[in-house]
Amino acid sequence: MNLKKTAFNYNRHSNWVSVYIPFVLISFQILNAQTFVERNVELHDFYNEFFQQEIPIEVSGLPTKIDENFGIESVEITLHHNRTSDLKIQLQAPDGTTSWVTNRNGGIDGKNYIQTKFSFFGKNGRINAAKNPFTGEYIPDGQFNYFNNSQNPNGTWKLLIEDLKSEEKGILDEVKITFGNHPAFIKKRQICSFDTPQFCKNNGKSTELLPDLVIVPFFTKTQFQEFGKDDAQYPSQLKISVAIGNIGLGPMEVFPESLENFANDNGKKRFQLLQKIYSLKSNKFTSDNRKSGTIYYDDMPGHQHYHVDDWIEMRLVKNINGKRQIMCKGAKVSYCLFTNGMLYEKDETSIINKKNYGSNLINYGLGDYPSCDLMKQGISVGGYDYYGLMYEGQFLQLPKDLKNGDYILEIEIDPQMKYHESNRKNNTFSMPIKITKQNQ
Repeated sequence: MNLKKTAFNYNRHSNWVSVYIPFVLISFQILNAQTFVERNVELHDFYNEFFQQEIPIEVSGLPTKIDENFGIESVEITLHHNRTSDLKIQLQAPDGTTSWVTNRNGGIDGKNYIQTKFSFFGKNGRINAAKNPFTGEYIPDGQFNYFNNSQNPNGTWKLLIEDLKSEEKGILDEVKITFGNHPAFIKKRQICSFDTPQFCKNNGKSTELLPDLVIVPFFTKTQFQEFGKDDAQYPSQLKISVAIGNIGLGPMEVFPESLENFANDNGKKRFQLLQKIYSLKSNKFTSDNRKSGTIYYDDMPGHQHYHVDDWIEMRLVKNINGKRQIMCKGAKVSYCLFTNGMLYEKDETSIINKKNYGSNLINYGLGDYPSCDLMKQGISVGGYDYYGLMYEGQFLQLPKDLKNGDYILEIEIDPQMKYHESNRKNNTFSMPIKITKQNQ
């Protein structure tokens, strides 16, 4: 065909290209580079109350379904801010699905995100273990695979940014969302799910699929910080990161027994929780509900969602004359239970008791818990729930007369033993820690 005239139409928000030829319209897409962009947004400082800044990114011209074959691949951010640990950044899809991008990372003084790409397969590791300005490709704090749920991606996506501490402002130079044929998706092969019980297993002795909760050591061992008595912001605090993994046969799942019957505690509504215990027999799932703990609405900035009470307890311990003595302990910390990361056996962050955990777990990935919803919270098999050292409640207040020296840090999951597990012997994690900034 002899073509005399050709015109190209390029959408500045994407990499879709249409070629117009007299009498013929040829339309094609570059699957690996469909990127949508928003630029130059001034960020608001903390208002001393909950405020979530919504930055819309318009997406159009994509296929009407995103899934394991075509979907969201990555989010890239360039953002200038003098204290990135102030920022909680989430992405929200047109159907309302929301996932953390990065939450209060960078430590006390970290600055800026410069060409920071977040993807399910981030080759530079997890963003919560990285350092500013985070240039490179990282695994986000949340699970991007939840977006690729067969929803229609066309419409308004939103970058949600919360500044959780005053005195520093910033600017979002650019955010890019990329869709393609290498999407975030955990189930690219036939594995255990509630829809495919034929790929799930029990332990042969019992049909129950109980969770087994453990501390994932990497995060606590590499992410803690002590502050001296004279620190203006955190005097005599030991701030601590914690990630709680589930290496059992079944998910940890809870839901409220009733929305009408609740106890009043200092003016806050608390709902009685039931834990759902799944059983597997003859390739069929059944479940049993057992009374467990309580849940309440946490209205603190950075949260604004439901938290399970008394989820962990942290303690500082010292061996004195052969006797274990607790030097201090924190209030029992409440957590929103959801799967914001997955263990992977080839990743050093997934070593627990000298064993690598990940997709080698029986029933790996069973259970979907993408958010802090009141009606269902939990941790998937092989998943973990991460809380960084800059989150509220993640610290020990060191005693005024505490001396510098060698101590033991203990973290116990479910200290009041309200939840059902296959193994409670591994619920307490301990590690040696040196206190150096307190007066002798």
